[in-house]
Amino acid sequence: MPPGAQMSEWVTQFVGSVPAFDSFMGLMCNDFFIPVIVCLIMLGLWIGFPNPTRREHLQRTILSACVSVAIASLLVELFNLYDFWPRPYELLESARQAMQTLHYPSGDPSFPSNVATISFAAATGVWVGHRKVGIVLYVLASIWALARFYAGMHFFVDIAGGAAIGVLTGFIVSKVLMPRTEPIPTVALRLARSLYIA
Repeated sequence: MPPGAQMSEWVTQFVGSVPAFDSFMGLMCNDFFIPVIVCLIMLGLWIGFPNPTRREHLQRTILSACVSVAIASLLVELFNLYDFWPRPYELLESARQAMQTLHYPSGDPSFPSNVATISFAAATGVWVGHRKVGIVLYVLASIWALARFYAGMHFFVDIAGGAAIGVLTGFIVSKVLMPRTEPIPTVALRLARSLYIA
């Protein structure tokens, strides 16, 4: 068992106690609800500002966030080459019941949490360019990841590890990779404008 596995056993035993809360957490942990909200927020930043200077700054921000998500996903795939430990629902009866109540089994390894990795990578990429919206995305990322923990899909160390990978990736991409790969980001934005999508 991974470090802190007892936390999963303690948390997942509460699933089924408050049906209304379970319904909320089931919505929060599914594969579509929060990701769609995050994508719509990022789309709003991409197209929502008429001032050309402000719009270009935010489009570069969104570009950095998307590259961060792509690289973070690649890192998860590399981690997945080694299966660190089974998922909570494969080891703990309370987690199995929580998963059956709120979600469904996953074929991916438990560590690191893909949900935490990509959502925190996106939030960090946005936060670097727009603090207020970045905080909103951090909140959504935290809710999504913790809902997966509550549902018995991940141990807490999976969530923490994924979040750390996502945050570090977001910062490195935004502060180091994107500036040093100019003029590629500029060319990408010009291409997007020529296609009337920026």
